[in-house]
Amino acid sequence: MEIGRRRFLALGAAATAAARVRAQSLAVKRAAKKTGSRPVMEPVQADAIEAAIATLERTGMRDGAARSGALDIVQREIDRMGYCGDWSWLSMLGESTPAAKAEKFRAEYPVLRWLDDSFERVLREFSETMISGPAPAIWYVYNMGIVVKTATCTFSIDLKHRHARRFAPLLDFALVSHNHGDHFSDGFLADMAGAGKPVITNFRLVPGWYCREFDKTFKIKDVTVRCTAADHNKGLPWAVNNYEVACGDGPGAFRLFHSGDCCRADHLKPSAPPDVFFGHCAIGLDFEAAAATTMPAKLIVPLHHQELGHLKGPWRCVAYKDEPLKIVSRLVKNGFDSAMPVWGDRIV
Repeated sequence: MEIGRRRFLALGAAATAAARVRAQSLAVKRAAKKTGSRPVMEPVQADAIEAAIATLERTGMRDGAARSGALDIVQREIDRMGYCGDWSWLSMLGESTPAAKAEKFRAEYPVLRWLDDSFERVLREFSETMISGPAPAIWYVYNMGIVVKTATCTFSIDLKHRHARRFAPLLDFALVSHNHGDHFSDGFLADMAGAGKPVITNFRLVPGWYCREFDKTFKIKDVTVRCTAADHNKGLPWAVNNYEVACGDGPGAFRLFHSGDCCRADHLKPSAPPDVFFGHCAIGLDFEAAAATTMPAKLIVPLHHQELGHLKGPWRCVAYKDEPLKIVSRLVKNGFDSAMPVWGDRIV
């Protein structure tokens, strides 16, 4: 396919900028490792990060090639936040941070502004979208967090955001896969429980529908939620709830399967082939083995990339061009349908 000269030059410039960003980031990390000091990472130029965010906002979750350079630039900014002095704010995503302090961080780190803007986009689209058929609408918020709207019911899974409680009045129930702070927001769950709305977890944080069993089913309106247990990792056996959700009744129901931080393909046990599967991209889950055996989903979506609560150490957030993109590429090459969204994308 031929492209115009202007488009060709734009693509070349974007690739050059991304390569320069990667080289700068690598040089800083090598210097820090050699000296043992905390590096000072210079921010990406404002126009470059703004252009990268604009690219991500106007492209879709199947536009990996178009998004690649922009995500390199965004990742540079995410890596820089790993050396922020206020680690507690970042690790908890500022849920209780005063407005003035939050605004200071938003100004210093444009990625946080994008995270807020993408939340506003999801909130607006969620409120305005009308569903008439059996298929729901599903949006990606952050980390493993999604919100779902059917014709008759609304819910979230692992919703985490400093503004998450703004969704509480709009949802019928909430699901949380496990007791790790990057998978739930305290204020949001408290609001849900306070309003008498079901909150299903495998730990007792708020009054809710406790489920820590190998197979248990709940019915809320015309949505059926089936919980199964799974390993998080070798040190946390059976610590995660997998959620198989049937939106609607009968054979025409739309099915989604959310595995939280499940690390094992053989622990994925849907009762029927799901329409969409959500899995952790960097916990050791073999997506290809799952797709070929235990998880015959029509669409496979790796999540938990660019997660801001793990910016340091062995659990640091995973860049788009690391394991997630490799997972998607391998799945597509082998005939499976797979795509990877970024914050604010509508998935279905």
